Amino acid sequence: MQSSLKKSLYLGLAALSFASVASVTANASNANAAKKHAAAKKVTYKTTNKNLDQSVTFKATGKNAVYNKAVGKRSVIATKADMASKANSKATKDLFMAYQEGVTSKGVHYYKVVSFDKKVRGFVYNKGVAKTNTTVAADKPVNATGYLQNTNRFFNKPYGSQFKTSLKNDYKGMNIAADQFTVSDAVKVNNDQTYYYVTDKNNQLVNGWVNSVYFSNNITDAAKNATNSANSIHVRYVDNANLGSVLMEKNINPANLSSTGTYSSYDVNSAIKDSLVGTGFVNPQRTDNNSSIAKGNTVTVTVSKGSTQYLNTNNFKGVGFLNSGTVNQHEDKDDSQLSADFAKLQLSSDQWKALFQGTENQTFNFDSFENALLAPGKAWNQFTINNKTYTYNANYTRNSDANKKTLSNGTKRGFTYDEIKSGQFTIYYDVKDNTNQTSNNGNMSINQYQAQQRVNNAVNDFNNNNKNLSAVVNPDGSKDYKSNDDLLTDITASKLDNGDVNALKDAAQSDNASKDQSAASTKVNNVLNAFKAYNGKAASEGQSATKSYNDASTKDELNPALKDAEAKNGNISDSDLAKAVNTAKLADNTDGLAKLKIALGM
Repeated sequence: MQSSLKKSLYLGLAALSFASVASVTANASNANAAKKHAAAKKVTYKTTNKNLDQSVTFKATGKNAVYNKAVGKRSVIATKADMASKANSKATKDLFMAYQEGVTSKGVHYYKVVSFDKKVRGFVYNKGVAKTNTTVAADKPVNATGYLQNTNRFFNKPYGSQFKTSLKNDYKGMNIAADQFTVSDAVKVNNDQTYYYVTDKNNQLVNGWVNSVYFSNNITDAAKNATNSANSIHVRYVDNANLGSVLMEKNINPANLSSTGTYSSYDVNSAIKDSLVGTGFVNPQRTDNNSSIAKGNTVTVTVSKGSTQYLNTNNFKGVGFLNSGTVNQHEDKDDSQLSADFAKLQLSSDQWKALFQGTENQTFNFDSFENALLAPGKAWNQFTINNKTYTYNANYTRNSDANKKTLSNGTKRGFTYDEIKSGQFTIYYDVKDNTNQTSNNGNMSINQYQAQQRVNNAVNDFNNNNKNLSAVVNPDGSKDYKSNDDLLTDITASKLDNGDVNALKDAAQSDNASKDQSAASTKVNNVLNAFKAYNGKAASEGQSATKSYNDASTKDELNPALKDAEAKNGNISDSDLAKAVNTAKLADNTDGLAKLKIALGM
């Protein structure tokens, strides 16, 4: 029996050992199978096309991010939010070019892309970008021949239409600024900029795409200068006291160039005389006796130095204004005392010479004069006369036509010393009445000054027509302003604040409010009429007409009527209609208006 027990024990142990070995073997086999299965599951990526057409442009759809690689452990280059922003952008920099494509082992297709500004480069799911047409046909200018304000911005393609758009550097250094160009094509690109294809009329080899902002039918300064240079006469000015001394040389453009390319002697002499203004030289005499001078020729002229001009304080007039820049602006009756105060000026002999002495036909050096006498803290900057303070107004003084010479061509120039000596130079002052504390306006921009002039004119028209706004505003442009809004904008820009201006401002604002109320009333009444018609229609068709306006279903029942009103009066949003109800200020005693307010949640 013991022997049988031993055999049984041995057999049991053997069986247990075999089972253990079998279990270990099975586990090892399962682990290897899992490894093989995992290896089989690894996602791979294969490039299918390395040479996509780079002239095709893509735009982000905003649906996917851009990664540094298509599969595996990867990092984000541009988030989905970034791409959504680019999808809504019109900027050229936010467009893309795809230069490779590929597919993963799972069948997912990717593009390798780069943004136009080259700041985003990586892989994106092919639904994350879409092909886009970056150009649409645009209108060419009515006059297709003109000039370029910038001749260094020729592109091989409209900028923004393709990734590889580049400047054409072939024409740098060429003298083409004065040339005329012809527009033969026009497109608008993604960022709403229009580009013209232009060709130089003088040289067909000079061409390319330029931004339309650089094209103009108006002759450029460069073209003017080129024309003037081609048609000019060269003048050599010689000192009459020393004929061997050439004082200066200039190119002049006399008036009335003949068809044969010549100028008359009279026109040449007039141009020479004008050319000397401001130089301090006078008495020009040509050394030739020709009756005409051809363009491009050179003439020699003898000149003399102008006589010394001695100015004094009497050559300067002080003018003061109370309420400067307002409708009540007027010259101060005490400003005649300024001349007496001018005469009290004390300077050294060198200062008198530097500031008040010049040469005949020499431009008066106002900059030096202003810095020495009119700047803050200087002798003529501020005066106190009869409880009034007079403070120098640089803006008025510098820009006043009273201190400029108007030429035959409409341009203006500063006075010469002899012109001031024979007349007067006006210096303007703002006046502060220390008795009633009327304040001066100080210096201002030209825009503010011009706005003040327009507003003051409008105030005069308003007051002279019994404060009738129609004397100031008319859409046909026959009055001071075309609209109340234009008037109100000018009043704000002028910074005027007085009773007359405020009365005009109130009239314009009140008229605007009245027009707004009238328009709102019309809109609300149209909707109310639609409600009324709907209720009648519903009743005749056996439907339920609008219930009590306290019923919560009012909004739903009024919707069909609201649609009828919109069909007749255009789209009306609830918010716009609610605003119109408030603006219209209709009597709140009608059943329809009360229901409308319930429907709008008011």
